[in-house]
Amino acid sequence: MNADLRHKLKQLEQLIQRERESARNLNVSELQTIQDEKGLLLTELQALSGGCTDELKTVATRLQKENRRNAQLLWTTLNFLRQSMCNCSQQIMPILYGRRGNSIQSAAIGVLHQGKV
Repeated sequence: MNADLRHKLKQLEQLIQRERESARNLNVSELQTIQDEKGLLLTELQALSGGCTDELKTVATRLQKENRRNAQLLWTTLNFLRQSMCNCSQQIMPILYGRRGNSIQSAAIGVLHQGKV
């Protein structure tokens, strides 16, 4: 039982590390695959019954903290992407000047539509 649990915790640790790398590289398809694998592994871990040594409890606690760290990284990355898209789609009013030097009201255009991104 402990050997099986130790093996599954090691697999979980590897998945958490892969997840972090995928988040850093913004590899969304890999992240989805890892999330699916992690879900299956966590289901298998919950199905295990029996006692757990203090050493394995320590490992599990560390993995829980690492998983939370990944969640924070993913949340921060998502907010960064949302903010970037918001900035790119913000409408700006370019200043245009007429023949006499007076400013002319123009239509608002998004930065993406202007091709400046």
